[in-house]
Amino acid sequence: MASFQRLFVALAAAVFVTVAPAGAAVRVRIDLAAQRLEAVTPEGETVRWSISSGRRGYETPAGTYSVMRMEADHHSDEYDQAPMPYAIFFSPRGLAIHGSYERGLGRPLSHGCVRLAVPNARQLFGWVEKHGATIEITGGARRAAGRQEAERQEGGRQAAERPRMTRRPRPAYEEPYFGSGMESFSPY
Repeated sequence: MASFQRLFVALAAAVFVTVAPAGAAVRVRIDLAAQRLEAVTPEGETVRWSISSGRRGYETPAGTYSVMRMEADHHSDEYDQAPMPYAIFFSPRGLAIHGSYERGLGRPLSHGCVRLAVPNARQLFGWVEKHGATIEITGGARRAAGRQEAERQEGGRQAAERPRMTRRPRPAYEEPYFGSGMESFSPY
């Protein structure tokens, strides 16, 4: 019986050592106004990357989230099987942090997801797979609007002062001219 107890204690100690302590997860902070993601591992390793969040009408929601599911090779059912490599889903709406082959990181262009360069998404995915994660999203339209207003007050040009581009009116459709009538027609 004593050997069973020793074995149980040894196994319990091994499990205790291999399981990460509570709260030892990757901290992911996303600043929508700055279009930046910062991730910090439990060991203190830190990265900062440019992102592309949701564009107007598809804004990425601010808040604190946990990881709902992860897929290394996901393709979007909603957007023509668009690739979403290393997807870390955090929202019931299907929003995720994922890799992107598209250009334009550093400005809002997505349908609500948070896009990263694929190598960065792969690294973050590995960290979150190993440690878990908490995801904090801040900033957004209000903060960005406040920053733009402050820049305008500092002497920047106001949007109202900029000339607006207008489109030239399209010419009306005109029937093609093939001649004045049947005088030039010869059946033979």
